[in-house]
Amino acid sequence: MTKIAICRIPLIVLAGVLALTPMIAAQSSVQAEANAVSIEGRVSCSRFGIGSISARKGMSIAQTIQYCVNFQSGAYTLVSGKQIFRLAGDTNLLAKMSGKTVTVAGRLYPASPDVATYALMGTVAITDVVPTKQ
Repeated sequence: MTKIAICRIPLIVLAGVLALTPMIAAQSSVQAEANAVSIEGRVSCSRFGIGSISARKGMSIAQTIQYCVNFQSGAYTLVSGKQIFRLAGDTNLLAKMSGKTVTVAGRLYPASPDVATYALMGTVAITDVVPTKQ
């Protein structure tokens, strides 16, 4: 092989990779947009389901939710009508929003089919939480 042929092969491969990069990036952004959600609901604990929350003796509703998450193996959830979304993200921020109606923006990961509850819609990886004006 000549020196010119040896130099052309890596350049052709590099050109092919660079030509495919925009298509790969477009596919990943379409997938990210497909899972993007904005949901309004009340921040709660998974142990309460969609039912109402009664405060524990000497605690507020927010403190009861935080107690449930921290000491009773619960997880933060967003209750929107009859749908429940598990929340994954900054637990300190979620603790501040406990019991409040908020709008959550993030990416939805659907629940696995073996989940026992019919209302659990999936997990939302939070990118933003905004209190809703009431």
